[in-house]
Amino acid sequence: MKKNCYVQIYKLQNDGTQKAVAICSLIDDKVVCEGEKFLVAALSFNGIYDYSSPERVKLYPKDGMKFLENLKFNFKSGYLNASEVIK
Repeated sequence: MKKNCYVQIYKLQNDGTQKAVAICSLIDDKVVCEGEKFLVAALSFNGIYDYSSPERVKLYPKDGMKFLENLKFNFKSGYLNASEVIK
């Protein structure tokens, strides 16, 4: 069963604009990320933190929607930002 939820990750460019560098989509309850190879590999290998958990729990693409929902909390800097979950 495919779902059409995704998050875009943007990188600040030298001219002040933002460029989408990765897109993470929920497909069959797992997240598939495409884009800049280094960033996609880091997401898969290192995971991201679950900000809804009091412990420092890590989430990985296999964690599905929870991973997708936490991208915006892990990427909210002047350099890299993630969108809300887009349906």
